[in-house]
Amino acid sequence: MQTLIILGAGQFGRSFVGLVNRNQFQLLAFGDNNQTLWNTGLSTALGTVPVISVEQAAKLQPDLMLIAISDETRTQALMDQAIQAGYQNSFLKLPDLSRILDIRSATLHRMANRITEQRIPGSIAELGVYRGDIAWQLNALFPERELLLFDTFQGFDAKDVKTEKERCFSRAEIQNFSDTSADYVKSRLPFPNQALFYPGYFPETTCGLPDKQFALVSLDTDLYEPILAGLQYFYPRLSSGGMILLHDYNNTQFRGCKEAVRQYEQTATPLLLVPLCDLHGTAVILKP
Repeated sequence: MQTLIILGAGQFGRSFVGLVNRNQFQLLAFGDNNQTLWNTGLSTALGTVPVISVEQAAKLQPDLMLIAISDETRTQALMDQAIQAGYQNSFLKLPDLSRILDIRSATLHRMANRITEQRIPGSIAELGVYRGDIAWQLNALFPERELLLFDTFQGFDAKDVKTEKERCFSRAEIQNFSDTSADYVKSRLPFPNQALFYPGYFPETTCGLPDKQFALVSLDTDLYEPILAGLQYFYPRLSSGGMILLHDYNNTQFRGCKEAVRQYEQTATPLLLVPLCDLHGTAVILKP
């Protein structure tokens, strides 16, 4: 069995633990430059994993070091740091993997195939569109169905950010994810005539909208308030057999998502929820 150390004990590093082939690799530790984490253990899918310095990690000479950082510059800096500390074996860079493999999109395609095979009725929707990375796929997968797209198209709303800060859910800022527009997203859609855009603050943008039934919804707003509002609006309107693709459920950078699910289950109904092992903590919610 080969040995592995993950450099980077953040969201991506912790999520990658769930993807490790336990028959082939033994995870020794996380290596990280955050001194407050050293000599502690992080709870992961493989149990508690110790956190050590990058220099200590290099001295262990694992067979493989995975650099679990999305930024190319920081990735290279960690590689250089490990080499300078004496590491002589192989590296695997997360950016190289993420450019090729996408668990969330692969899951979305399987969900769409199931919905089509079972002839689940209803429209398709996304709340939290940003630049349309999921929206264009939804449009391509369901060219005959209308696609409802809800987003401020101006980044996070001040009211939602206020809640995030007051409840310590995330470090969200108002300007985050503002580099987009409805026109840009529309330009990416293969079947733009099937798309209906609802710019503004959700759920206010549903006022006057005819009551609809939904087969598949992507819920990707990151923050507590819009996630809760999305569950309250879309789940009761899901067809039997319909599904919600929920982003950030197990994302430690956006803890409000899981809290929104807890709140919805306490006040409405338990959810049939299946967490995925992608790097963003996605989950799938099924409607019986």
